[in-house]
Amino acid sequence: MAGLLSIGLTGINSSQANLLTTSHNITNANTPGFNRQTTILTTADPFFSGAGFFGQGVEVDGVRRQYDQFLSQQVLNASARKEEFAAYNTQISQIDNLLADTSSGLSPALADFFAGVQDVATNPSSLPARQALISSAESLASRFNALDTRLSEIRDINEGQIVSTVDSINAYARQISDINERIALAQVGGTSIPANDLLDQRDNLVAELNKLVKVSTTTESDGSLSVFIGSGQPLVVGTAVSQLVVEADSSVPSDPFRGEIRLATLGGGSVLMPDSVLTGGQLGGMLRFRNETLNAAREQLGDLAIAVASEFNTIHAAGYDLDGTTTGIAFFKDLSSFAATDLGRREAAGAFAVVLTDPRKVAASGAPTGTVGAGGSNNENALRLAALQTEKVMNGDTATFQSAYAQLVSFVGNKTREVQIGERSQESQLQQAIDAQQALSGVNLDEEAANLIRFQQSYQAAARVMSVAGTLFDEILSISR
Repeated sequence: MAGLLSIGLTGINSSQANLLTTSHNITNANTPGFNRQTTILTTADPFFSGAGFFGQGVEVDGVRRQYDQFLSQQVLNASARKEEFAAYNTQISQIDNLLADTSSGLSPALADFFAGVQDVATNPSSLPARQALISSAESLASRFNALDTRLSEIRDINEGQIVSTVDSINAYARQISDINERIALAQVGGTSIPANDLLDQRDNLVAELNKLVKVSTTTESDGSLSVFIGSGQPLVVGTAVSQLVVEADSSVPSDPFRGEIRLATLGGGSVLMPDSVLTGGQLGGMLRFRNETLNAAREQLGDLAIAVASEFNTIHAAGYDLDGTTTGIAFFKDLSSFAATDLGRREAAGAFAVVLTDPRKVAASGAPTGTVGAGGSNNENALRLAALQTEKVMNGDTATFQSAYAQLVSFVGNKTREVQIGERSQESQLQQAIDAQQALSGVNLDEEAANLIRFQQSYQAAARVMSVAGTLFDEILSISR
């Protein structure tokens, strides 16, 4: 009877283990990062008698989480790409809306300005026309300045988010280091008995970190996880953590508004992490936005401001004012020095300004003829200034001012659509990867409910075995009375 009782007890123990695991699955069905667990059962070693080998029930060999490294890595890869495109799209959409807006864009202001030039050419002696030209020029300058201000705000927000994201990356790295220590202690007897729930927690931390910057991982012999970023730079190795820091741009010439990311090494130094290696995740999207679109848009806008000021000033300085005197003065602020560096080009639109304030000094006339003071009726220089509207002086003499701005709007618009298409594509790929991973690791409540009934019946059957054994034992005892 002892053997029968023992077998029944193993059945109760195994059923109870299954019920515990199933209950754990059900209660964690909505827990982020949880992988479904199963109880591993093995047949107990049989014993030999003269009649053969007789079974001794079942043994609980452990609890295994349903986890596949390949499927999980597919989810991580797709998630990093999706978050990169999402962060990029959030930022670039602001620039696209700004430049393409007919009310705040540059095209209407350019058109109004050259309309004012044409009015002066039509009536060069009119002081109101000259004053209107200066007013339209100031409106053009205000539009350049406003666009630069808004782009600078977007730059500052993006830089602030880069710093915030780096701080979050460091926080996740520390949490992964802490849980590495807990896992190593929990699995001190060996990784053959895994700390499943701690492993899930760590995987979830890695998944959240991967949304910020693409990571790769390796599992060490003690069960701890090493995390790498960029081109293989270690962020977490066991319990050791390397912190990312954002420092002032050290390039020559430097950009005081641009932060560069460095990895602080355990030895006390730091290693520059080029933007090109920090791919994937929200950080990768912000860096791509800064380097591919924001800087390029500001530089193209600055080039336009420099060209408008330079071309207009050159012709204006050669003309004569209302009194028939050659002015030799600029109409707009001289921006030629801004063209020397990329940083200068980015700041040129913000420096665009009208320096001529006296309408009589507008150099609308060519060389005066006749008596002194007759220059007001000569519109030769105004016509040359008006002709700038249709002359191809931009982008290697291939574009007018208006078409150059249209190319800028088109560049940002096309890039925006490219990023939006990329985001939608990555969302689809991410969902496919999640579906494949969840098919293995996710909790199906209907299936778990069925298991609950099945294991309950198994428990009851094992209890019945023990009950039968007890009844038989009582009958034997009654014989001896």
